Order: sequence, then structure tokens, then C-alpha cells
Amino acid sequence: MRQKVKRGLVICLAACMLTGGLEGCSHFENTEFVLTTGLTENQLFKVGSSVCTLPEAMIYVMDYQRQYESVYGVEMWEHDFGGITLEEYVKNIIVSQLAAMKAVTLLAEEYEVTLTEAETDHVKKAAEEYYTSMGSDMVKYMGLKEEHVESLYHDHVLSRKVYQEITKDVNTEVSDDEARIITVWQIHLDTRESAEEILEKLAQEKEFMTLASAYSKDSQISYTFGRGEKPAAYEEAAFALENEGVSGIIEEEDGYYILKCVNNFDREATEANKVTMVERRRDEIFSGVYEELVANTPSEFNTKIWEQVHFEDWTGGIPESFLEVYSRYFEGE
Repeated sequence: MRQKVKRGLVICLAACMLTGGLEGCSHFENTEFVLTTGLTENQLFKVGSSVCTLPEAMIYVMDYQRQYESVYGVEMWEHDFGGITLEEYVKNIIVSQLAAMKAVTLLAEEYEVTLTEAETDHVKKAAEEYYTSMGSDMVKYMGLKEEHVESLYHDHVLSRKVYQEITKDVNTEVSDDEARIITVWQIHLDTRESAEEILEKLAQEKEFMTLASAYSKDSQISYTFGRGEKPAAYEEAAFALENEGVSGIIEEEDGYYILKCVNNFDREATEANKVTMVERRRDEIFSGVYEELVANTPSEFNTKIWEQVHFEDWTGGIPESFLEVYSRYFEGE
């Protein structure tokens, strides 16, 4: 049996996992990563020479069970969300994320990345802390040994270091103008004639916000954005405005716009956008390397044992978050 998992989820997990997150991402969502069956009963999947065991996956199952049951309750796992249950959706995310992490470790030798003695020691301590916090019933249910926890922490750290090594030479210089974030008010209209009438009212010193509230097609009036987020003509007009400046009529496919600049340089948001832009550059560099790896790496998936995993089967307590323990030992490294 063949099961296709979005490679977008697989690839982007490398980035998400490196920042300590479990949620899925949206990069490269149009490509697919194919996994097939043919493994031993305790192996969930294999990517190249990197293996993920079922007990390792159960650690993620527990983390997601904690997250989702606290929000939706235990009864939501079998609820149908447009042809897929919540359980199926979350299990797909788990496989995608783990597959990405395991695949990234395959690049460690090529980029000469290993764990330091201190990191190895932290891995052992984190694994011991997580494992010893669990009751015997939970350990039995998960089929878990401390070595499984240690393996997963090791691969988290190694994957993060591989990502950092691949992207270490990225250009981190971003100018204020490149990253500039602005806030404008807009009036969106259907016809040029109505737009001209609004300009006349503005010339008569009518309040922009009053006119926007009365005449704009859109209920939202204030917009904050950076370059590349709006159509070309709209963006050009918006970024040319000084504070309190009002644009002329901007024609776009969906109508006509008049803008007023509220803040032509949001310093705090701009600085945050610089960080985002640098991370985007890192992701672009990394994804090129990663796509080539995935395209040339065979993989196998044990559908049978994964179909037997159900969140509702465990009704006991939930252990401390795997990644919360991770962050205590590796935060900021």
C-alpha cells in the first residue's frame, strides 16, 4: 500500500522543528513525498538509512494529544472535517514532521555536523527527565524506552545544527526600505466616478475615516503591510505617501482605491520584518539542498502499525511536553 504525504509538510518541518514548533507549515505544498511499506513491526518509516520507530512517533502523539484535547476535547478526534478526521489530519502532520527531521540528519556527514560533548550530555539529561516523568502504564502503552527518547532529542539537535550549517552564509543585511512596514487607511470603490466624488469630498476637508466608513466596500479600513503584499500599483502609491498624505485614484482589477498614510515607517514592525526576511532567505537556501536530498532518497512507510494508533486509546494522564523539556536544555543554542 502506498501513502503519499505532502513534501511541503515534510520540508517545512525542518524549519518548524528547528524553532521548537510542532505545527505544520505551508512551504512547498504542491510537491509530494512518497512513502511505502515493508519494515519491521517496530519501525514506522525509513528515509534512506534513517529510521523512525513507532515509540518515537508515540512521543509526538502524546504531545499532540495534549495540545488538541485541551482545546477540542477527547470527543473531537473522529469528527469529520471535510472528508478527513482530526485524528487522520494530526497523524499526517506527525509523520510529515518526523520524516523531515530524520531526513535532515542524513545531511550531517556531508556537512561535517556532529553533536558536541556538552550537547550529547544535554540530550541524555533531557531524555532522562522526560522518560522518568512517565508512569509505567504510559511507558508500556507507548512501547517506550529511554533510548527512544534520547534518539529523538539527538535528531532534533542534529537537524537544527545541519540547518544552521547549510544557511550560515546567508546575507543578513536588509535595508530599512526593503523591510519597511507601513499602515494606510483605504477606501475601496466599484467605479472611477464614485472614486472621483470621494476625492472631491476630501478636497472639501471631509474626514477620511468618516468617508471610508460610509462609502468603502470593505468593512476593514486600516491595513498594515510590507513590500510584495499588495498589487503593484497599490503598493507603489502606498509606499510613496508621506504621513497624512492621500493618494490619487488607484485602479486595480477589483475596483478603485484611495489611500491615506497613517504611518509610513513602523520602526518596530520593520525590525521584525527584517528578521522574517532573513529567515526566508535561509529557508530558500535550505529548501534547495533539501529538495535534492528528498528527490534522491528512497523511503518506506509501515502503514499497518500506524493505522493501529488511535488517540482515544489512551485515557490516562499526558506527560510533560517533549519540546518543553527540549527547550529547557537547548533554548538559545
